Amino acid sequence: MRWLWRLKSQLTPRMLRGQRAERLACEYLRAQGYVIRERNVRFPVGEIDLIAQDGGVLCFVEVRSTSSQQWGGSLGSITDRKRRRVVHAARWYLRYHPPAVEETRFDVVAIDWREGSSPRVELVRGAFMGDER
Repeated sequence: MRWLWRLKSQLTPRMLRGQRAERLACEYLRAQGYVIRERNVRFPVGEIDLIAQDGGVLCFVEVRSTSSQQWGGSLGSITDRKRRRVVHAARWYLRYHPPAVEETRFDVVAIDWREGSSPRVELVRGAFMGDER
């Protein structure tokens, strides 16, 4: 049990905010009717924050959060490189876990933390395409 305390104590404020953002994103997606299938799926080519199902669509969900509007806020922080990594990780996932549904989509949950108020959560369905190279 002592090692667990040490592990938690090594988390940075940024990491803690990221974990909180993922929990908030899961709650938000469930309220929108999504079913969360998996969290933090890692492959050598990248990580998928959330894998969820929205009706008959399998969604690969990127969760972005920021406490600053500088550089475009949460949505502005998704670079081409990040999109490519998510798409490549999704391809790996589909190779090893063929879905029961035919359609897939890349969604983003953007969370902007506002000082002194509740975070603003935005869902962008189909935020980018899976044809990234």
